[in-house]
Amino acid sequence: MTTLPSLMPESQFWALMTKVDRLSLFTGHDAASLLPLKSTLSNLHPDEIVAFALRLAERLEKLLIASRARRGSFGDDALLYAACYAIARGQAWFEASLRWPRIFDDRIDPELYWCESLLYVGCQAWCLATDGKKDDFPVWTLEDGLQPFTNKMPMMEMSIENNALATATWDNFVVYAHFEQHPAIGRTVEPDAQVRVTFTDLLDDYFWCLLGIDDYLGLIDEADESFQILYDASKNLYWAEVPYPVERASYGQEFSREEILALLNQLPRYFSTGMFNCPQKLVWDE
Repeated sequence: MTTLPSLMPESQFWALMTKVDRLSLFTGHDAASLLPLKSTLSNLHPDEIVAFALRLAERLEKLLIASRARRGSFGDDALLYAACYAIARGQAWFEASLRWPRIFDDRIDPELYWCESLLYVGCQAWCLATDGKKDDFPVWTLEDGLQPFTNKMPMMEMSIENNALATATWDNFVVYAHFEQHPAIGRTVEPDAQVRVTFTDLLDDYFWCLLGIDDYLGLIDEADESFQILYDASKNLYWAEVPYPVERASYGQEFSREEILALLNQLPRYFSTGMFNCPQKLVWDE
């Protein structure tokens, strides 16, 4: 290898992060939690493993820069390992951490919000795939400083992914929500509170708080019909649905992050199953 490959596409990177064993991660066994990820990575082409490590370093650097002004119980090393944890939790947790540096505040236990082993998983997988030595792995960890790989070999020219967010604004919908996955941003907003939001507020203060299946975000249209979104971190997919109380059922479908953002940008004035390409019916539990 004479040049480093381009960074792994974000969509592929976050799909790989769903391989993390979440139960082990949540109980403080960070090395064990990464075994499925390491196994999957070791079956990729060595250049893809390097591309993964480069994307990981880039995501870590972005999160650490965003968290410089934080206040709390994390020292420098602990902050790095907590940033690894944020990435191991998946794309939604990472995005939330970018937007709310207080996600690393005094209420968070550094000994649980910790995944130092993520720094080494790329190197370990590369060694398995190539029978190479760890000293030959071309990507350093961020423990050696930010932008750690610029002096080892030149980068190939990167293609820039188009991740532009929707820019539409509106204020015709009432929002309701429940967020409990992280104490720094946990809260409940009841429908009868009649909280109205702009599109920007919906993204910045609500959408990015969807961190797990027990969280939900809902909107109410002018006809008092609702539309709600849940997030499954284990698959990095969103479930959007329109409830029909008379039928005691909901109709909806799964979306990727990009797809759900596009749907939010195109929400009609009145909600219906016509918002979905292939709506599935879910009957409510009695």
